[in-house]
Amino acid sequence: MKHSLLAVLASLLLSAPALAQEAAKAARLYSVKSADSSISYHLIHKLHEVVGTAKPTEGKARILPDGSLQVAVRANVADFDSGNANRDAHMKEATEAARFPTIEFKGVASGVKLPTTFPSEQAVVLKGQLTFHGVKQPVEVPMKVVFTSDKDITAEGKFQVSLESFQVERPSLLMVKVNDALDMETKFQLKEEGK
Repeated sequence: MKHSLLAVLASLLLSAPALAQEAAKAARLYSVKSADSSISYHLIHKLHEVVGTAKPTEGKARILPDGSLQVAVRANVADFDSGNANRDAHMKEATEAARFPTIEFKGVASGVKLPTTFPSEQAVVLKGQLTFHGVKQPVEVPMKVVFTSDKDITAEGKFQVSLESFQVERPSLLMVKVNDALDMETKFQLKEEGK
């Protein structure tokens, strides 16, 4: 009896690394296709609205076997382009782009189901942390996730942040400051790595 118990324990210990390896294999890792993706801000002033867009410099998403989704995305603040060089220069100055060159988001969601038919759409809420202007703030990002094939995903989301909460001096035009609320919109194309 003692001998068989030791044999069972030894078998479990020897198989543990293999089980861990199988669990790691089951996770699906995706990379953001920067050329086909965008991050935009919408800034409102009493006289006009400004929209600036940048490509993410990098982004990863991982779906775990338990349905958890982990996301990390980064973009360069200096890359945001509104089509007006003077306005963009002012925004870079206001956000201190030389001192705080990136905007980053890391978040998680639960309940993601890998579909068996395509296309398949799911709604998820990413809860995470946005780092902007050297300040970290918690944010929630509702996303529409579409599995367009067994290896391709599109993900779109909108959320709002406060410039003042990130310690950004609100730019002004004709002595009137822009609204504190900054609407953000993300559009990502992702491809499963190794496929």
